[in-house]
Amino acid sequence: MAEEEKIREHAKHALQDLTDKNKKWKDRIKDFAWEVFIIIVAVNITLWFHSWSEKRHERELEKKFLIGIRSDLVTVNQILEYNIVTAQPWLDYADSVVAQIIEHRIDKAFVDTVSWKLSTFILFTYDNSRFENFKSSGYLRLIENDSLSMAITGLYTVRFPNEVNSDNLQVDEISKNFYAYIGSKAQIDLSSGEMIISNLLNSSGVKMLIAQRISNLMLRKNQKQAAIKDVEGVINKIDRELKSRFNYQEK
Repeated sequence: MAEEEKIREHAKHALQDLTDKNKKWKDRIKDFAWEVFIIIVAVNITLWFHSWSEKRHERELEKKFLIGIRSDLVTVNQILEYNIVTAQPWLDYADSVVAQIIEHRIDKAFVDTVSWKLSTFILFTYDNSRFENFKSSGYLRLIENDSLSMAITGLYTVRFPNEVNSDNLQVDEISKNFYAYIGSKAQIDLSSGEMIISNLLNSSGVKMLIAQRISNLMLRKNQKQAAIKDVEGVINKIDRELKSRFNYQEK
């Protein structure tokens, strides 16, 4: 505001110098030109300062976003790792049931006690609020590294939604097949509430369901491990960008 007042003051002086009849016309032109020169310099300094200030603000926004999104991605990998660890006992259970069927040595207590492992699934979830807020504000343009911007955007608009959709498809398939081959036929132990499935293991449908369960769990395990590597790659890119452009290093 102070700069604008000074510019207006010099503009006023310029007009006065140009119309001052007490001065020779050469002096009028000289004084007028001097005031115009001052105005031009002042305007350029003001524009430069505003540009510099805006650029500094944008750099702070970019830095803050990269630090925040890095933290979000670390959390995403922890969730993916938790999904894998949690699902492993289900995979072990299904593998064991298949082995018992092949070897004709069914452990009924084992099969029935944890039969619920054939019908449950851990869903991948993630928080995309920081990315969406930054994107909707039009700030993705602030990330000067196009490769990094594309990598982050790819995770949040393609990779993570695909992971969610894949898990949801697995849940739908598991629910449908479990009810068709086990849930609609198995007896319930009223004293324990357990589902008795050990007497259904000779059914081809049940065998197919268990084999499918193993295949699906292995597929999702491999896909989530691949997703972890992709996320780690983007985290490394963020670390390099923060170090090279902002001299910032995660503790």
